[in-house]
Amino acid sequence: MLRTQTQTRRRAIRSTSANACGLYPAVGAASMDPRGVIIGREAYSGKAYIFDPFILYDPKARVRLPSPHVLVLGKSGHGKSALEKTYVLRQLRFRDRNFCVLDAQGEDGTGEWDGIARELGIKPIRLIYGDAEAGEGIRINPLDPRIPSEHQFKVLVSMMEILVGGPLSSQTKFALAEAHKAASASARAHGRVAVLSDVLNALTAPREALLGQQAVGPEELSEWGQPAALALDELCNPDRDLAGLFDGPTSEGIDLDARLIIFDLTRLPREGEAMPLLMAVIGPWIRFGWIKPGDDIKRTLIVEEAWHILSHRPVARLFEELVRYGRRLGLSFWAILHHLADLVLEEAPEAAAILKLTATRVVYHLDREEAEKTADYLGLTSWARKSLPDGANICAPGRAIWQVGSRINLVEHIRTATEVRLTDTNRRMTERSGTEVTPPTAPMIRLRKGVAA
Repeated sequence: MLRTQTQTRRRAIRSTSANACGLYPAVGAASMDPRGVIIGREAYSGKAYIFDPFILYDPKARVRLPSPHVLVLGKSGHGKSALEKTYVLRQLRFRDRNFCVLDAQGEDGTGEWDGIARELGIKPIRLIYGDAEAGEGIRINPLDPRIPSEHQFKVLVSMMEILVGGPLSSQTKFALAEAHKAASASARAHGRVAVLSDVLNALTAPREALLGQQAVGPEELSEWGQPAALALDELCNPDRDLAGLFDGPTSEGIDLDARLIIFDLTRLPREGEAMPLLMAVIGPWIRFGWIKPGDDIKRTLIVEEAWHILSHRPVARLFEELVRYGRRLGLSFWAILHHLADLVLEEAPEAAAILKLTATRVVYHLDREEAEKTADYLGLTSWARKSLPDGANICAPGRAIWQVGSRINLVEHIRTATEVRLTDTNRRMTERSGTEVTPPTAPMIRLRKGVAA
């Protein structure tokens, strides 16, 4: 039997807009602050998805973030690299945005950022083995005067621990500290910058030192410093594999005032000590050489293959301090990883602390087991947990789960034709059908120092 309209009419419900979200759960997620750069569109509502961690840190923003740091996870080929590159290209149109990229991906000795560098008129800084003065390689001095003396010693300790394979003893640290002081004093007396060879010489030919009121003789100091001396020999001896990377003054011509700095690390081996050693040096060097307290520039440091930092405790210890003071320094730190299984977080409290300091997490497609672990660690909702393993539909290439503070959205990344050309790392593995829809184009403007792109 059909009922008349009056019999099926229901009394209106009065509610607040906050409670109405629960009454109508199919409505798309609320948008964030409209200021910033467009990432793409929110998949379920179709609205533009706009993101800028510096703007969202503002107390006046709609969504307030506790930190500007970002963690990006996901399998290869699903859009991590395209996201970070287009984000940088779009942010460079702001006058107070500078970037530094540690490019560890690439092929044929050229990093993935090389195409963008050429388009913008930038020369990447390449780090290679051998004599930096004989070729195109660049050297970074751990004792660079831009790094304060106390931080130089922290860098030395971290480098020695990487090479030794474990923590230094108290005696070795004491001998290294005395050698560092002697090397710095000797270099100042001769009107030059101290280098690692000076520290090695001071370690192997020490002078008497005082430990409190106790005199420590040269023979005892030499014995205490033997582990550090052997480690330094790996960096200073021209017959060793690591020679040339760090022993000597920092190479000239590195423009730390450029709006985009790209360190090309692709010629360094993925395994071994070279990459973590470089990370141990470059973190403090960037902090004290690139970041300038008192200016209004917002800086972003993007680290690809960030497990080189997070999986080595001596390196993670240095970067944790940098990330922890990021808000004070006007710095946003982006860590790019394939998956959290690369890390044993229970054994790396510094790495766990860095991950906890990220307030934005972008997660692309993951295998089911890895998706479960990641969802548990990040506290993702049930729908996000179920979406991550679906790499063919929900989390297809270009789509990711964005966890920004307490808000979680499924976002589809959108690129222009120019951005596709500059960011596509799958060109050599795919074929063109001839029927593809060409995305809209956007002009690229070569960077000039001191002006917006």
